[in-house]
Amino acid sequence: MKYKKIYVLILSLIFSSSVFAFDNGFTLGIKVYPTASLTRPHISKEDMAYLGGNGMQGMLGYITTGSAELTYLFDSVRYFGYKDASIFSGLGLAGYFGVGQGFSGQVSGQYNGLVGDINVYCRVYMKVTLNMGAVLKTFLFNNRMSVNFGLGLNMLLDPHPTYELTTNLSTEDVKKLSNAGLDFSNEVGTLLITDKMMKKMNPVGYVFNFGLEYYQPVTSHMKLTLGGFLSYTVYKPNYVSLPQKLIDAAKKGAEAENRNIDLTKPIKSFYMNALNFGLSIGLVFDV
Repeated sequence: MKYKKIYVLILSLIFSSSVFAFDNGFTLGIKVYPTASLTRPHISKEDMAYLGGNGMQGMLGYITTGSAELTYLFDSVRYFGYKDASIFSGLGLAGYFGVGQGFSGQVSGQYNGLVGDINVYCRVYMKVTLNMGAVLKTFLFNNRMSVNFGLGLNMLLDPHPTYELTTNLSTEDVKKLSNAGLDFSNEVGTLLITDKMMKKMNPVGYVFNFGLEYYQPVTSHMKLTLGGFLSYTVYKPNYVSLPQKLIDAAKKGAEAENRNIDLTKPIKSFYMNALNFGLSIGLVFDV
């Protein structure tokens, strides 16, 4: 008897889609995005050499963001002259505003005569980021699915992000470097960015995104939405922020080569781009 009730509920949800479809007008969506974020750093060979490194790669991390999204739907029958909305149902123009977490991870390489190649793994977690933008949606199949293309901004707001620092060095290698005045031990700490540096750094990244969403009617004024997305963020901070021990190591390496290094000067070729992908889950209300 219990399974019959569940079966009837599922059938009623499926066959009610045409009755509960949002034809046109405004909708309000509340969504959450479990996200995998792959950092894609870029820097010129000259600037990499200036920092004392011989390479830089990105790392993968996991974050969660959420947003409120206001959409206006231009239905295909009223605005585009279609007689049937079963295939193309209309276009939607949406604006969104949200908050979430931020992540950047990179593997930087350098060479040391005592231990050879050193790979430093640094993951940085930001508590708060702000995101906003616009999305063009193509609705299909009586508004049961949408194909989305968006442009947006992502703003970093955390002046004290936390970081995890590890290396590929053995315990013996860490001791050798420590005896030479270089600290490459594993560490968890807070990245301190001064107010002066915060004013200089660019906090805004540009986001290009693509997504697919499926809409399941729940009531006459509410839908459950489930989808996936892929986005790319272009972010040029202008400056490099490092844990203090890495700053000290870079300065000592520069001194050994009879040159100076100044991290308060901008690094024009430095980008910390990100490839993000994940799920979108939420509720959409007819307003």
